[in-house]
Amino acid sequence: PAVRTAISKLSDALTTFAPQERSNDRALFDFTLDRLFPDNPVLGGNELELLCDGAAVYPRMLEDIRKAQHSIRLESFILAEDSVGSRILSALKERAEAGVEVQVLYDGVGSFPAYLRRLIFHRRSKIQMKAFSPLSLFAPWRVQLRNHRKLLVVDGVIAYSGGINISEENEHTSRVPARAYIHDLHCRICGPATAQFTMQFFRDWLFTTGRHIPVAEDFPLPKAAGKTNLRVIDSGPGENYEAARMLFLTASALAKETLVIITPYFVPGKGFIDALTLAAARGVEIKLIVPAHNNHWYVAYAARSFYRTLLEAGVRIYEKQSYFSHTKALLADGSWGFMGSSNCDCRSFHLNFELDFCFEGGSFPSTLTRQIFRELADSHEITLADVERKNPGKIFLEDLCSMLAPIL
Repeated sequence: PAVRTAISKLSDALTTFAPQERSNDRALFDFTLDRLFPDNPVLGGNELELLCDGAAVYPRMLEDIRKAQHSIRLESFILAEDSVGSRILSALKERAEAGVEVQVLYDGVGSFPAYLRRLIFHRRSKIQMKAFSPLSLFAPWRVQLRNHRKLLVVDGVIAYSGGINISEENEHTSRVPARAYIHDLHCRICGPATAQFTMQFFRDWLFTTGRHIPVAEDFPLPKAAGKTNLRVIDSGPGENYEAARMLFLTASALAKETLVIITPYFVPGKGFIDALTLAAARGVEIKLIVPAHNNHWYVAYAARSFYRTLLEAGVRIYEKQSYFSHTKALLADGSWGFMGSSNCDCRSFHLNFELDFCFEGGSFPSTLTRQIFRELADSHEITLADVERKNPGKIFLEDLCSMLAPIL
């Protein structure tokens, strides 16, 4: 009863955070998403802090975890058994022993190398840890359905979401060779939208375990923390199926002047390639930023098979140098867009369980714009002449890899 009462009061309070006015740039985007995702409303009054790489993210996470009073909910595709994973788990264990309710979801394939050891850890601690869709001989088809979401919610008032997993590869430590470093972005979020992140965790926990776990403290009455409007959108088989795909298509259709896409894996299929070429034909200046050095070589080859089509349509393509870039972000017209776990590829569009958030207003679009300039400064622009210089063997390999696009 206490939980039902808290949720009822929260639902009533959230209606007061519906944006009363929307900018012209965002109005059509919001109207379209209202129709596509009526159960995922936009909420005003949020504050977003953009964090770059694990060196910035993990200390903030640990600080908030250690201050938790009631609950900690963590969900990650990769929860590595390394120095970073150990620090996070130790902090969670400490709070659990202090009486804080702690639940952890990790993907059964993404975190598979540590699966058995984590089962042992689970039995010895007060943390409730569960593997999402673990490998099973009786349901081998589930190997394709991965929970790619990254989410941390503390006391129902602070949320972390974006592209960063729990791994020392994101921290760039001396224990990791430079070739394995990962560059990525994440956000620390305060405000009414944290309630939507909390509910998303509970849905995933219920799907995984068949049990409800919320406590009333998970649903405090929302308070305005900033001026950014947010809409949290889950995507995956079941509810909001192909929502990630619809987000990318909607943005490409509604961008008026500029569209920047940063993605580590670019194999979206012909439909989205056509959408980008049509947007470019409307006069939209489109910039696509992908890593020059990919951790999956076959995905890089598949992505490059689309370069000629995009370049001939007027899309500008940049390859991010130095470390592998796992960053995922979209910014349209310098004022609205989305971030989260979704790659611009068929796996995120059709197979993975993903979590993204659309933003508009406040200072966050300007902050992301500055970060995009930094990404471009460390990128090499690909020209049509570069594509035409490729040898036939490389072209054949690119075309061969592109045939695997539906499962990459």
